[in-house]
Parts: sequence; structure tokens; C-alpha cells
Amino acid sequence: MHRLTRLLPIGALAAALAAGACGDSTAPKPVDPSAMATTVGGINAAFSQNAVFQSLSALAESFTLAAPTARSSALQPVSGSGAARATTSLGFMRDLGARAPAAVLTLFPANVLGKTFVWDTASGGRYRIVDSSLAGASANGVRFTLYQADSVTHRPVLPLMTTGFVDLVDASTPQANVLHQVLHVGTQTAADYTTTGVKTTGSLTLTASGYVADVVSGGSPVNLQLSHALTLADSSLATNYQVNGNGAALAMHTTASGSAGNPTLGIDWSLAKGGASIGVVGSGTSNNASLQFTFNGVTWATVTGDLNGTPVIAGANGHVLTLADLYAMVQILQGFTDVGASLDAVFGPAYLVFK
Repeated sequence: MHRLTRLLPIGALAAALAAGACGDSTAPKPVDPSAMATTVGGINAAFSQNAVFQSLSALAESFTLAAPTARSSALQPVSGSGAARATTSLGFMRDLGARAPAAVLTLFPANVLGKTFVWDTASGGRYRIVDSSLAGASANGVRFTLYQADSVTHRPVLPLMTTGFVDLVDASTPQANVLHQVLHVGTQTAADYTTTGVKTTGSLTLTASGYVADVVSGGSPVNLQLSHALTLADSSLATNYQVNGNGAALAMHTTASGSAGNPTLGIDWSLAKGGASIGVVGSGTSNNASLQFTFNGVTWATVTGDLNGTPVIAGANGHVLTLADLYAMVQILQGFTDVGASLDAVFGPAYLVFK
């Protein structure tokens, strides 16, 4: 879906790091980032192991607010030369910035309020209101039944296997459009958050606040404070993600400007837990970057050059990289991008409702 943080070619970098390990010293290293790399992965587990959230992430782009007899298409990536615009958060925010009204509007058509959308295989495969008498949806919103979905096609797996449902509720105020989203699996709440959209003469801001539950082990939820801020004058985007859970605090600040298909990115990503911290700071495009890996505020490794080719990988401040260091670098970067992709998906329903 909206994968701003996926624009760096992590797979190519991983291969380059693995190749670069051959001549590295195995001398003792003054830092041990591997434990922190595991923590990054643990944060993402709240999303990756939450089946109903995964369904929302895959299927939100197929949501529609059309009434049963209407044939309007669901929210889909645009085609032709503009296709790249629909592949990143930058593209979607630019679309919303061009279309979003300055005034607060009703989020849902009156004829769908209180209704439940299900996937209708008989109509060629799309979300429809098949039974208008189904109860449970809010009188101020709609409900979508969620299914196990194919991660490639982003369509339900057949035969249909229900994972839960999501309620989308209009909670707008006179000052802003507000969408309340609650994900359910059985009687359990899998996630509960609100997305707020505010447009001024110079900017469009989407913020999301709430939590994603640990539905597997029943542990503490992961709390979210997320924002996208688009500057209308130059269509540049600043994304700030703050996540707290499992005793760790994760922060991802990302900027994007230029072409939505291949924007210039700036990143400042960090994770702190138990008095230790790791970070990745730098800038680049999809094929060239300059990244610094930090541990407790000190740079211990750098990666520069063509990430699809042979980037220069080096230790910093006298640190000699080991095979374990290189593996941890891959895990850290992959962990951050996985978390970022999960957090991007939080905004999926808002891109439909606020359009």
C-alpha cells in the first residue's frame, strides 16, 4: 500500500552487506547492536502477528463507500504515467492535498450509515452491502468484514476466511475531520485509534493516535502517535511516527520531496530501551544513499553509495565491523522499514474516507 519507507532497496543492501563480511575482522567490538535489532523486530510483531490488522493493511485499498446498487469503483492506485504516485505516502498525501476540502464535511454518505460491507464473490469480487439488515455497525459510520488476504494481490483468499471486522465511525468536530477506527477479532479489540485530517491554506496534516493490541500473548498494547504533514507550496512531506511498547520507544522521522516515484528521502530513525539506543540517520533516493548507524548516540558504521550496486560499508570511530555487526545492520534497517510499512497501513481507511 503506502510504503514510503520501502523506497530504500533493503534486499540489495542486505546482499551487499553479506558480501562485504568476507574480509572483516572478528576482533571484539565495543558495541552490541544485535539485541536492539531483536527489539525492533519485537515492536513490529504487534502488527505482523495481528491477523486482523494484516487484513486491514491488505484490504483497505479495496474499501468503497458505494451503496448496494451503485457501481463506483473502490479506492485503487491510479494507472498510466501517474501510477508511481499511488505507491507511496507522498503520492497519496499529494492527491489528498489537491482534493481535500478546507471545511469539515460529513465523512459517509447517508445511505451507507449503519451498514456492513462484505466481500461479495458473486459480483466479481468486491466489497458491497449485501444485507442492509445486518446489525452492529455504528449509526455514525460503517463496518467492513475483514478476511485472510493474499499479501501479493491484496484480495481475500478463497474460500473466504473471516479474521474480524473494522468499524469506521465519523467522530468529526467543527474544527477537523476525525475518523475513529476500531478493529475487532471476536470479542477482543485488536486496535483502536483515531485519524484526524486538517487542511489549511498552506498544509494538509493527517494524525493518528491510539493503540494496537497484543492479540497473541495478551501483553501490553503498542501505543501510536503518528503524523503526515504535507506542505502544499512544494508538495514536500514530513512524517513523524512515535511508538511505545514492550518497554521500548521507537521514533521514525522521514522527509520526502521531489518526484513521488523516486523522492529524495531524509531519515532519522531511533529505538531506545533499557538505557541503550540505536539509530539510522541519513538521506538518499531509491538507488543512492548515505546512512550512519549509531549506538548510544555514537556512529559505529556508515553505508554510502549505490545501494543496488556496491555501496561502501565501513566502521566508524575506530570500530572494526564484524560479521555479527553486518548482520545486525541488515536486521536493524529491515526492522525499521517493516515497522514503518505497518504504521503506513494505519492510514489506509483515512485515504478512502478523506478523499
